[in-house]
Formats: sequence, C-alpha cells, structure tokens
Amino acid sequence: MLTAEQNELLTRVGPGTPMGGLLRRYWHPIAPAGELREKPVKPVRLLGEDLVLFRDKQGRLGLVGERCAHRLVRLEFGYPVDEGIRCPYHGWTYDTAGQCVAQPAEPPESSFKDKVRIKAYPVQELAGLVFAYLGPERAPLLSRWEPLVLDELDRELYFMTVPCNWLQGMENSPDWTHVEWLHGHFAQYVLESRGVAKDDPAYKFTLPFTRHVVETRNDQFEYGLLRRVLTEGATKEDDPWSVGQPVIIPNINVISAVSSSDITVIWRTPVDDTHLIQWDLRCFHRDSPNGDVPYHEMLPTDEHGRWNLEVVRIQDYMIYAAQGEIVDRTEERLGASDQGVILFRQMLLDQLDVVKRSEDPMNVFRDPAANVSVPVPVINRQYRERAGYA
Repeated sequence: MLTAEQNELLTRVGPGTPMGGLLRRYWHPIAPAGELREKPVKPVRLLGEDLVLFRDKQGRLGLVGERCAHRLVRLEFGYPVDEGIRCPYHGWTYDTAGQCVAQPAEPPESSFKDKVRIKAYPVQELAGLVFAYLGPERAPLLSRWEPLVLDELDRELYFMTVPCNWLQGMENSPDWTHVEWLHGHFAQYVLESRGVAKDDPAYKFTLPFTRHVVETRNDQFEYGLLRRVLTEGATKEDDPWSVGQPVIIPNINVISAVSSSDITVIWRTPVDDTHLIQWDLRCFHRDSPNGDVPYHEMLPTDEHGRWNLEVVRIQDYMIYAAQGEIVDRTEERLGASDQGVILFRQMLLDQLDVVKRSEDPMNVFRDPAANVSVPVPVINRQYRERAGYA
C-alpha cells in the first residue's frame, strides 16, 4: 500500500502539483480529429485546466484559454475565421498562439490588440487524434509510436469518459489477473443472467478470457513496464510470456493478441483529479486503409439505464468507477499477484524525482531521428514480421 502522502503525489494532477508537473511533460490526446471537421470549436478540460480547442478556416489547430480577455465570454461559443477563433460578443479574435489579432470596435490606429494575449498551448494531429502539450517551453516531440504511424495500418477510435482518477485506469493495465475474472467469469455471469446461451457468439467471446493465469511477471524495459503472462495450456516460449506487452510511462497501454493482427493503443488522459478519458485506438491490417479515422463514444449504459456490460471496456469502466473518485490506497491489502501495480507506482514515483531534478522524464523524445517510428513489443508474430521485428 501507499502512504497518504504518496497517494496524493500520484493522483493530484492540477497546475502546481508534482504529478501535474510530470504529466505536463507529455503530449496527451484531447479529441478525435474527425470531430473538429464536423464541429470546429470544442471545449476541453485537461489536467484541471478549462480550454477551447478549434480549427480555423485555414485548417490550423489551436488550443486557448476558455475565455475572451475582453468581457470574459467563454470561447466555446466562438467561431472559426481565417485568423483564428472569434468571440461572438464583440468580434475580438485570437490566433493559434493566443494573440489577439482583431478588435473591430477599437479605432483603426489602436495598438491595444497587440497588448492582449490569452493562454495557448501547442496542439498536433496524429493517427486520428488531436494531442496537446501543457508543459514548459521547448515542447518535446509528439511520440510517434509505431502503431500510430505505419502506413499499412487502418485505425478506428473509441473513447469513454469515466468519473474517477486517472491512476485507477492505469493500474488496471499491469493487473493481468483481472482479465480472467472481470472479462471472463464475471462477463459470463452477466450474460447468463441476461439469458444469453452458451453457444451465442457473445458468450463464446468470453471463453479465451477465462483461461486460468498460472504465472505473471512484470519487468522494467526501455519505455516502461513489460507484462508477461502464462495461462493454462501455454508455455513460456509463447509470445505472451517471451515477448510480453508494454505499459508505457506515464499513461499508455498497448494490447495485442496472438489470434489477430490487431493492436490497440490506449491512453488514459487525466481530465482533472476525478475524471479521465480513455482513448482506445484500434490499429489493424486492411488491403486498402481508408485514411480517415472513424470515432465512437462508448457509453456505460443503454437507453434503458442498463449497464452495457457485454462490452469489455465498459466492464473496465465499472471497475474504475466502483473504486470511488480517488482510491484511498492506504487501505489496500496487496498480494503477490499485484507486483505489476506496485512496480508501476514505483516507476511513477521515480519519474517524479527525475522532474524534481529538472531532467526530462522517461519517453520524452527530442531527437527527430529517434522518433520516426518508435517500436513497441507486440505479441502477434505475423504483425511482428511485417513490422520488421522478427
């Protein structure tokens, strides 16, 4: 278990907090890129800050403070123009750097606009997602993990907003034994209670998850933590043990499968202390990738208020939220099977110390040559051969 002080360190993400300072050293996904093509102005909240994301008439992305500096109107009600985003009240306009570039009601010779600037942060688009960086100047490169940049991969985005702290989502990833119980036995219980027959495809989908976990191991590697699992009937020569699957510091999980060429890259974006957005970017092979990345919001309940527990990610949602807004980790009782959770927490505490020394934490890339396509371990051999791992 953690001390109360350590729990505060790892969970509080607002401006001025140690974990907020660490997380601000990274780029975070904040919106589906396709959403801005349909609605070019969007309010967002990231790391406890309320902001407005927009795409101007020139196609440039901007992320600025939530209010116009003039009469403090929320810019989510603004609209895009060639120069940036325009406040609907009096036409004050801000470019992507937050600089006021127009004040139509002021005298033509006035230089007042040159003295007005609102908060703004860098934003970039990659793999169907818009990413933001809220940290100190000289932003690092946006990490180009290989599944995000391979031309041969098609992609589809799923996301959900969960009312709990970001760490609860992340600690789910190194906790491998939950797969057998939550996504296997519990999922079967739910389906059976809803009258789903055992020969139904939905029930059969749960069967691989119920394979008993014989052994797990978690090792540190170059980018974070590598999860290894041995299930009943498998050997340590098989990919799930010999290759493993990565949890990337600070908030990325990569899932791959022996049975398919799919890879899912998952981020848990800290919205604030008590909310996260989970982004699941499914990457898969098609003969002709479609280019655009469709996006879908995952909702916890259906139109009748019943939990959508047939969906694996909603099972996770339920568990994250069932722990409360912020878990009091001083009350936990951890066992040998929790070694991955313990290791992940320690790695985060170590990275807090790195930032305290004014150094770059793990996975902050600054060399473009090292960031063209950053490989990550995946357990499907077919994919590995195509991607040049084997």
